[in-house]
Amino acid sequence: MSYGNQSGGYGPPQGGGYGSPGGYGPPPGGGYDPYGYGAQPPRGNNGMAIAALIMGIAGLFVCGVTSIVGIVLGHISLGQIKRTHEEGRGMAIAGLVLSYFGVACWLLVLVLALALGWWGFAASTSLSGY
Repeated sequence: MSYGNQSGGYGPPQGGGYGSPGGYGPPPGGGYDPYGYGAQPPRGNNGMAIAALIMGIAGLFVCGVTSIVGIVLGHISLGQIKRTHEEGRGMAIAGLVLSYFGVACWLLVLVLALALGWWGFAASTSLSGY
């Protein structure tokens, strides 16, 4: 009974194996694509995702004004990334998280300032008797 390779082991096939002058290895020089299509061009980052991240970071320092723009750009960029398969999904999500966080923090500051202002106004009018 005979089964394929008679050398007794599982080594390369007789005749030198792959990559030898008589074998079927890749051609010298690298960059070999067996189907002839060439290398895939690198996919760039989505510009709106980058802008959403920048607006989210800036919104933490600029009273949340840019955070609203970051929220809009983040949602638009996620839709574009899903449709075009570009890179930058992580940046878009980070921009959204920072933007929502910025809006929430500045709303909290606004509510506290109004509450303390109202409390201060109420305390001053009750002390003065008006």
